Amino acid sequence: MQLTFAIGKRKQSVEVPEEVLQGVLEPSELPRELTGEAAVRRALEHPIGSPRLRDLFHPEDTVAIITSDITRPMPTWKVMPALLEELYAAGLRAADITLVFALGSHRCHTPEEQEHLAGEQAYQEIRCVDADSSDWVHLGTTSRGTPVDIDRRVAQANRRICLGNIEYHYFAGYSGGAKAIMPGVSTRAAIQSNHRFMVRPEACAGRIAGNPVREDIEEAAAMVGVDFILNVVLSPQKEILHAVAGDVTDAHRAGCQFLDTLYRRQIGRPADIVMVSQGGTPKDLNLYQTQKALDNAKHAVRKGGVIILIGSCQEGMGKKPLRSG
Repeated sequence: MQLTFAIGKRKQSVEVPEEVLQGVLEPSELPRELTGEAAVRRALEHPIGSPRLRDLFHPEDTVAIITSDITRPMPTWKVMPALLEELYAAGLRAADITLVFALGSHRCHTPEEQEHLAGEQAYQEIRCVDADSSDWVHLGTTSRGTPVDIDRRVAQANRRICLGNIEYHYFAGYSGGAKAIMPGVSTRAAIQSNHRFMVRPEACAGRIAGNPVREDIEEAAAMVGVDFILNVVLSPQKEILHAVAGDVTDAHRAGCQFLDTLYRRQIGRPADIVMVSQGGTPKDLNLYQTQKALDNAKHAVRKGGVIILIGSCQEGMGKKPLRSG
């Protein structure tokens, strides 16, 4: 049987004899209802646990929209037109809206990357900036001891909207929701403080309740204040299958439940050999991102078995501290 894996922007096939192939883990049948930008507009028109943006915000507000960086598949350029339409309907001026790319501990973008992520309309109409971990505001400390040190432009805006895609995260349970704040626009020290809980057994994919990383993230975000989120669930081809909008917790949980119906799968017995990839660009940009696929693979392989990790790693290992470690 021929198996095909995405590597960067290309694909690579491999032949596996059918008599030794235990199975191919694929999503459940994908939904046929509203997808793409239509799904985004529907989510904005029917937010969960929140009024519509056009009713929630006011002309005198200043808004920070926090979205994912180039290492994430979040199609910000597809959701920004509908989002800006809602904000303009609330009476906001373009000059009072800033799109902040949540770098976490990742590298800065080139201007071309910023324009690609934001999309032509947003890049031309509003201010688009990378998060700056050297210019931050201290807003307190979580009950677990994590400093809430946030990009100044995000902290000083009086309204905050978090964008993101929801998928399984190997120690935060799921991506999306409050993760745009922590680690997205937090300092390296804050991120390291939060991520130290990743070694706890409760910090695992698909778990929210009792997950110390996710709970610390959401406590930090509550201290900052998140007024609204817009999150999407993507197909394996990175197309928008579903969107949720509204309250930072309620909307996020609804998105996680939808994700489970598509991507949570049962495995009969562990395999001798597991081949796994991150699905190509942008998730396999470097080794730090690519290795996250190992977390899923470890649940499918027998003790002492073999995992073949597939990815382009075109930017090498990742950040400088990782390369020098």
